[in-house]
Amino acid sequence: MPGEYHIVSKSGAITTLLGSCVAVVLYDSTAVVGGMNHFMLPESIRAKKFYLSSAGKYGMYAMELLINGLIKAGGHKKNFKAKVFGGGSVLGDAFNRTSRIPESNIRMALDYLKEEDIPVVTSDVGGDQARKVYFILDDYKVYMRKIEKNKIKSIKEKELSYLEKISRKKEENKGIKLF
Repeated sequence: MPGEYHIVSKSGAITTLLGSCVAVVLYDSTAVVGGMNHFMLPESIRAKKFYLSSAGKYGMYAMELLINGLIKAGGHKKNFKAKVFGGGSVLGDAFNRTSRIPESNIRMALDYLKEEDIPVVTSDVGGDQARKVYFILDDYKVYMRKIEKNKIKSIKEKELSYLEKISRKKEENKGIKLF
């Protein structure tokens, strides 16, 4: 789900469904660990009180969670390889033209990985289709299926609902003070 990440070691699989969100798969084939995050927005660091955000929904923090989770599971950053998926313009032309969320998510993921010297071995990003992504640790492969435009209504509804939820939480957190 958006804002989440998962780590698997020795064996396992992770799956997610993407629209404008981006998922980054990271793995270390030497340590036999891998993981995937799923983020909806590129960053919140520019926003005031970004530290009140709910973690993984922002790409920058989602990447940190994933990297640290893999290291905790025995991975070594120098061995990490990445695969990047998503960033489809599925919310509608008017919404995407003004927000640029899909393009910003893609750029954030690729720039972040480049900055961290983590090679991207494959990617399938952009366009106007949703994607179902399966990461299988056993062979380090990602299986991806694009979803036809006429079948993405539920994805669009989920993403709009999630954006609305984020906005509500932002309003609720305005009165919170951290010490």
